[in-house]
Amino acid sequence: MRRILFYSLILCLTHVCLAQNTRSATTPKPPKPQYQAFKKEKKSFFAFLKKKEKGVSQKTNQEEVAEFRSRIKKVYRKKAKEEKRASKPQYADHSYFGHKRPPKKRPPGKQKFCKTCKMKH
Repeated sequence: MRRILFYSLILCLTHVCLAQNTRSATTPKPPKPQYQAFKKEKKSFFAFLKKKEKGVSQKTNQEEVAEFRSRIKKVYRKKAKEEKRASKPQYADHSYFGHKRPPKKRPPGKQKFCKTCKMKH
């Protein structure tokens, strides 16, 4: 019995001494960044059907201004649409809980769990 205790004690002590240290004093160095000089195109079977681009086209100042204004118009339309949607009672009034109409308030015994608002009502 003493032998078994002695060997288990030695085994435990060696295990504790040789256990991996999780706190190292030196921090690991991050890997060097790998830069891609140019993007390689994948060779496909139907590559001969694709037309090659002729380069970047230069735009005049007026064309750029026109594109900018069209983008701004789209943003304003989108914001107006969101404001109009937010003014609806199902989004503005908190008693609707995400429903189109306010949910019915049933007595406690007849309440049902709602999947839309994750509440019983």
